[in-house]
Amino acid sequence: MIQEMLAPPPIEDARSSLEFWERRRRGLPLYRVSARREAKVMAGRWQQRVIDAELVRFERTIFGRVLKRMGMSRIWLQCGSVGRGIVFDLAWAFLSRRARPAGNGRAVAFVAALAVITALVLIAQT
Repeated sequence: MIQEMLAPPPIEDARSSLEFWERRRRGLPLYRVSARREAKVMAGRWQQRVIDAELVRFERTIFGRVLKRMGMSRIWLQCGSVGRGIVFDLAWAFLSRRARPAGNGRAVAFVAALAVITALVLIAQT
């Protein structure tokens, strides 16, 4: 019961609440400072709830479960879809702190990691 209460709301409810608070903030006159501040805070809270609901939905997929095990599901969700940015972020997150290159070896190590991540993404899509 506690897990249900702490779980993010359904994504449709979260999006509609976020839209409400954003509309309210835009619709309030400038002199209603405290009401605008409240709307901004509430919109920020609902934005986080939307992200959490999308994360729960994504982690139900096979690819989401794999990334969740590697600790990278949130990175995928923040970047959106497969593209140059997500491949770069996944390659960089995949490298441990000690393995991250410094100086001249940076390009070689990055290209190798990028190739591995790209192969994993392509395999996961098929």
